[in-house]
Amino acid sequence: MKDKGGRSRLFTYPEKMPDPEDLNLIFQENNEVISEPDQYNQLRKLQAQYVSLFINALPETACPPYGSFYLEDVLMGSSAMQLKNLYLQYGFECMETPDHIAVELEFLAFLTTLRKHSFAQADYEFLKAHLKRWTPAFFECVEQNDLFGFYKKVSKHARYLLFKDTGQATL
Repeated sequence: MKDKGGRSRLFTYPEKMPDPEDLNLIFQENNEVISEPDQYNQLRKLQAQYVSLFINALPETACPPYGSFYLEDVLMGSSAMQLKNLYLQYGFECMETPDHIAVELEFLAFLTTLRKHSFAQADYEFLKAHLKRWTPAFFECVEQNDLFGFYKKVSKHARYLLFKDTGQATL
């Protein structure tokens, strides 16, 4: 899912502008051309949009980026703990909640490199099925609430990569 450029990180708080290669790929897939951005103002807009979509907004956070929110209507639910245990089997630890969209996509990318081994294939299929259960609602939320447009494009790109094998993916 990560692809070559680490695009799963596009769902994390932007400390700096995203990699131009990732931006170009996402925008080109949508038949758009990006002009040279005003880095400082673009980053501030991106950070503000990230916070309002995924961290804090009134009256509530628009699009919590956690699987257990959509699957169990709680944070750090049993599905998050199941993921945490899966990650630990591979020595994968993270500072973020285990079912954060960026963490799950990053781990899926990691498992992609190990899929040729039978032990990893089942875990890859489990994680991909888990993502497919909750991300449609998350992606829809992002696409409806992103006023700036950047995360809408990232969401559409992630949806395409996750669902392209099902024929349900469009850009």
